[in-house]
Amino acid sequence: MTNQTLRVLELLKRFNNGQKVCIESLKNEMLWEGKSEKTIRRDLDVIKLVFPESFELIRGDKGCYKAITKKMFDQFLDERNLSLLIQTFSIAQRSDLFQSLDIDKADKSIIESKLKETKKLYEFKTKPFESQKNDYAIMKELERVIYHQKYISIKYIVDNQIEEYEVKPYKIVFMKENFYLACEIDNKDFTFTLYRISKIKEIKDSNKTFCKNLEIEDFIKFMQTPFAHYQKGFRTHLIKIVLEVHGDKAYFFKSKKFLNSQTILEEKENGSLTVSYEVTQEIEIEELVKKWLPYVKVIEPLSLKNKLEDELKAYLLS
Repeated sequence: MTNQTLRVLELLKRFNNGQKVCIESLKNEMLWEGKSEKTIRRDLDVIKLVFPESFELIRGDKGCYKAITKKMFDQFLDERNLSLLIQTFSIAQRSDLFQSLDIDKADKSIIESKLKETKKLYEFKTKPFESQKNDYAIMKELERVIYHQKYISIKYIVDNQIEEYEVKPYKIVFMKENFYLACEIDNKDFTFTLYRISKIKEIKDSNKTFCKNLEIEDFIKFMQTPFAHYQKGFRTHLIKIVLEVHGDKAYFFKSKKFLNSQTILEEKENGSLTVSYEVTQEIEIEELVKKWLPYVKVIEPLSLKNKLEDELKAYLLS
């Protein structure tokens, strides 16, 4: 058995045990005593040649590598992470995505069984999104064209009719329990829109590519609801909404941000709160206000306050 064979077998053993392997540390060990970094990298290359995906470089840890082992996977499936995995599993099962996962049948069966056991402790009442059998294929195709920044044409359902649009796809966005495709559009009236993926019936590839607009990428990160409206220089056009929350419901607004921009401006002696939001248009906040009536009152802007009062009067008189 050659010295290199011994070194490679030792590395394989360490990777299999989930140990971290660092080039600088190996130089101080007997098996690699006097060996250069180039020699150690050759040893690692032997493993990569036979097992291309056996280990990966650890980001931020120069010259250090580790394998994803069964032990590591078991540690990941602890009580802290299992609830999140169960939610993902629940969505995948009800949307036909789980059956489409490209993993070994035996492994899939084991994962499914393990997650089902713990799923007995949970009950999901909300529908994750409107699923169709071809959703998975469409999502994978969208991943590809987004990565390569390619123009595409999509066939999309509008009022029970099929419309076709050419778009520049930026991101797949999950909001309000639905998946959306966030796109830039060459249109004189608007340059950004969201398409619900469950309504996309077909995608046509294109040879054209595009460069992403950095402000639109920033807008996608900022978006808080599907009703977000993009316009150039959108941050300078944001609308400030100020609400007063009754003390009886203040706890819910202190313990949870209903929109990412939520800020508590003041907590009064009687327990009520003054809360602010920044939105792209007033419709983004209307659902939240209506949900918490009569415990929430609009302080500003007056346009929103008057609109909601008119809607409420019309409802009561109908």
